[in-house]
Amino acid sequence: LLMSHELPGVTTAAEDRSENVANQDTLRRRQSCRGAAEQGYLGGQSPCLGSQLRCKGPTLGVSTRSGEDSPSRKNSNSPVNAVSRWRTHRNAMLAVKDEELEHAIQLGAYYVEDAAEGRLDNGLASNFKSGNKLKLNCCLVQTHIVWHVMLMTACVLHSLLIVFEPPPSQRVASTRGWINAAEICLMLLYVADILLKVAYMGAGTFLSLKGSKVWQTTYAALTTLLLIDAAIAPTTRFSRPLRPIILVLRSRSIRNFYTTVLRICPSLLKVLGLLLFILMASSFGLARLLRGSGSQYFNSSVATFKEMAVLLLTQDNYKELLNDLMSHGGLVSLLVFFTFVVVGILFLLQLILGTVIDTYMEEAQEELRSKRVKQSKGLMRAFSVLDFRNEGKLRQKAFERLLQKLRPSDSPFERHLKFSLLSNKYKSMVPLSASSGPSSPARNRLEDLSPLAPASPPKRPVLPQLPESPLPFQPWSNEPTVDPIDFLSLHTVLELTFKPRRPAWDVPGVAGEQPWWSRYAEVLSADLRYQAVGRAVMWLDAAIFLADAECAKPLAKWGCYAQVNDFLQLAFLMQTMLQVSALGSVSKAWRFSGSSDFPILVRGELILAAMLSMISLSSHCLCYFVDFREVAAWLGALRSLRLAMTSGSSRFCQCLADILPAMTQMLGLICVVQYTFAATALEILGRQNAPGFVTFPDAAMSLLQILLNADGITMARENLQKAHPAAGI
Repeated sequence: LLMSHELPGVTTAAEDRSENVANQDTLRRRQSCRGAAEQGYLGGQSPCLGSQLRCKGPTLGVSTRSGEDSPSRKNSNSPVNAVSRWRTHRNAMLAVKDEELEHAIQLGAYYVEDAAEGRLDNGLASNFKSGNKLKLNCCLVQTHIVWHVMLMTACVLHSLLIVFEPPPSQRVASTRGWINAAEICLMLLYVADILLKVAYMGAGTFLSLKGSKVWQTTYAALTTLLLIDAAIAPTTRFSRPLRPIILVLRSRSIRNFYTTVLRICPSLLKVLGLLLFILMASSFGLARLLRGSGSQYFNSSVATFKEMAVLLLTQDNYKELLNDLMSHGGLVSLLVFFTFVVVGILFLLQLILGTVIDTYMEEAQEELRSKRVKQSKGLMRAFSVLDFRNEGKLRQKAFERLLQKLRPSDSPFERHLKFSLLSNKYKSMVPLSASSGPSSPARNRLEDLSPLAPASPPKRPVLPQLPESPLPFQPWSNEPTVDPIDFLSLHTVLELTFKPRRPAWDVPGVAGEQPWWSRYAEVLSADLRYQAVGRAVMWLDAAIFLADAECAKPLAKWGCYAQVNDFLQLAFLMQTMLQVSALGSVSKAWRFSGSSDFPILVRGELILAAMLSMISLSSHCLCYFVDFREVAAWLGALRSLRLAMTSGSSRFCQCLADILPAMTQMLGLICVVQYTFAATALEILGRQNAPGFVTFPDAAMSLLQILLNADGITMARENLQKAHPAAGI
């Protein structure tokens, strides 16, 4: 009966054989044709060819007389062979399905990676979907983190070559030295990066001027310009200020930051226009009021504009201008001058700062929203690929296979836990609230406990539903799944890490009882008095190093020549050994240090204790041959880093770690601007041997002094008076 359902041809053949013996030959041909079709599908042969060969009975030596079956024909018609053919066909179909599932999982993983990196149309997923292995390999190489780090290093080295290049005043001819060869090699690395991207994206898409592809065209044009300049190596190198732009164009995060900064310019120009209007109006007014009065600084409109601009930007000439006004001007000129100081310096300059901050926050939020939209589109593409049955939900098997691709280091328990966080395993057991707005247990508790909350009406008793109730019954789903909305939080779940929080002996049913010495060490380390003593020892250690008393020998008159640093090192080693004893061993202390809020500091303390102990022991053992106890004592100052583990210092360190990415971006912006202007000043002022601008380090230092409002303003003004007016601008 089973074979009759699986192989439709068998039932018909049995009925025809019972009714009419004369049609057996036709029946055998049908069965033979079906078997050949199955074997041809599995073996790569054509079913029609198999049917033609079996139908030609005399050629193959097979009897075609009705009612006579050869032994091979009887063997092929047996139920055992039919079942084996069906199983072979089923295994082949399952293998095909597994291959399709693996292909879909890999495609979904690529979509998730592209969504995280901001690639949507020309990423790993699109090249993998195209089936071109060459494009996929080029995309894998070009988007790999190692290639990215290599290019960033090449950009930095290419920019720093200006330090070793001869200054403009010493260039006489085009020389081909190691600097020019290194520059060409670095430029060839840029060219290889462009060729890799053109290989999987296409020249038309890469050089497009539409949308966000403008930076790629700029990147290619700038690389071509720098390559031509490096190949020709002229005496004047005006392309050197453009070298850091490669770093800005190549890195996505840096490019997005600079794009956000450039979007501030329209709002900034409005305030600068108002500032320029006040500057020009005040300059023209003071020049007209003090014309013919013998003033030194306000004798013409151009001179007045220069002095007022210097006053606005640096405030260095405030006393000179005020003394000149009081000597040659009147009350009206003083009123105009102080109005300019109050409105221009104290109000408009602060308004510029506020405008920059507000506009940057708005543009950063807009950039974040667009990034999330692109990320959501990529995740929805991954969800549609993994949703094989088009049910609008993702099953556990597909989700765990996806996590296995994205996070191979996760254990099965971690994958199951991450699936439970995103799935409706626990959401489906919560009944829907009658209120239309969102609700949560914390919100309900706050509403119940708040004295300002309005008095809620008395709850009506809920009557049981009658059997003939018209409400539809929705059965509980036994299989947990992931919805599309919950799938959008995949990146948050992927970043979660699960670490053991307690030693093995504390887990019931896993290991034995905790040793007595470890139990006593744990009780002692948790004592408040011990913690207070340990904190006092840390501060005493730092105070002794501030007083330069670490090499003192307080017990020398009793015959003990041990230094103060030796006693402090012994106390530090005892504290570390107590922590290790509380956890059982060094390996467990290293492993279970994740229970602390700052595991890096805990592990760093273990490394510091081992390193300082080895140095101190070596200094005592080798004191007869080499005396380096003072060096060991100096290195003991590293113990003061333990102060970062205190409550206030730890929070401060955490705040610094949080703002470190933003500080790095701002520092990169300052470095790029500083490099560009220093290279430009070197080319313009270095040819005249201007003091402070002869070499690139001198030019960078001079401009840094101007940027920090130090003593470089007077020197810069003297040099710019000798140069071209374009240099002043």
